[in-house]
Amino acid sequence: MLHILKAIATKMLENEKKDALDCSISDEVVDEWLDTIEERKKRMQEHHKTDTEQYDMLLGVEKEVRQIKEIRAKKCTKSD
Repeated sequence: MLHILKAIATKMLENEKKDALDCSISDEVVDEWLDTIEERKKRMQEHHKTDTEQYDMLLGVEKEVRQIKEIRAKKCTKSD
C-alpha cells in the first residue's frame, strides 16, 4: 500500500513542478505544504517512527516541495 501512495505522491509532485514553472500556484500553497510536512515529521518523531519507510517517503516529498519552492524563487520573482 505504501508504494502505491509513494507513486501517487511522486506523480502529483511532478505535475506541481510543471505548474510551478509557470507560476500558477501561489506561494502560500507551497508554504502550507511545507508546514503540513513539518507537522507530520514532528508527530512521527514524537512517536519514534523515524526509522520507517513512511518517514523516508515524507522526507522525499519534503525534498521535492523544497525544489519547487526554489524553482519559484528563481522563476517567479516579481519585478517592481
